[in-house]
Amino acid sequence: GKEKAKARVEFLYRTKWLPAYLAFIALYPFGLDNLPGEIWKWISGYEGLYQVSNYGRIKTFPRHSRYKEIMIRRPALGTGGYLQVGLHKNGISKTFDIHRLVAQTFIPNPLNLPEVNHKFGNKFDNCVENLYWCTDEENTHHAVETGLIKSGADRNEAKLTAEQVRWIRANYKPYDPNFGASALARKFNVSPRTIRRVVK
Repeated sequence: GKEKAKARVEFLYRTKWLPAYLAFIALYPFGLDNLPGEIWKWISGYEGLYQVSNYGRIKTFPRHSRYKEIMIRRPALGTGGYLQVGLHKNGISKTFDIHRLVAQTFIPNPLNLPEVNHKFGNKFDNCVENLYWCTDEENTHHAVETGLIKSGADRNEAKLTAEQVRWIRANYKPYDPNFGASALARKFNVSPRTIRRVVK
């Protein structure tokens, strides 16, 4: 069913990133001593329980939490190769991407941009200097530029040729029943999101 398919996809994501993650964890600094220039701040909504540093480390405190001592949390490997951490409060557990926690705590976002990107393409490097707020389009463009994803016909799994991309861009009409994103997605057997990205 759907749950099995979801678990399979998640397994494939984790398998792809697992060797790099294991090498990263083997060298991870779990000591409580501060790293050079490390700054700690309380995580919003979890004051008194968890802190995040400008290096992307997470520290947990025993007051009202499930942990009995101050400790550095082990980051988990999430889908897509991002590092995650589970935070607990009032009996409720939630999972957060660590790069978003760092950005929300240390990087102003006056334009209310929705995504956080890694400047140098390393998803395990959640130092504040490696992160910035951006739009979805900027995030995708950066991933192509840094080689994190391939684009167009260069992709092994590409569903659209360069000629098809040009045709879509020339004929796309927003919300049109024959040439809108949904209609073109059916025509080329891709998702409407793929069509919108092609147009962008």
